[in-house]
Amino acid sequence: MITQNGPLIPRKAIKNGSLVPKKPKEFNAEDFKMMEKNAKAKKLLYFGLAPDEYTRIFKCKSAKDI
Repeated sequence: MITQNGPLIPRKAIKNGSLVPKKPKEFNAEDFKMMEKNAKAKKLLYFGLAPDEYTRIFKCKSAKDI
């Protein structure tokens, strides 16, 4: 799911109903679980790559980007 849909960015609704990213101090346990899933997916992809392939993707922010 993470690699297809991209990382799950913690967001909050504001008065007009739109969603904006949360600040780190506003994260709750569910937000940390969502971010942890992306980190685990990235780690699994990193370990499956050869060193020369790693240099191409090390700047990617999400498992989907990799």
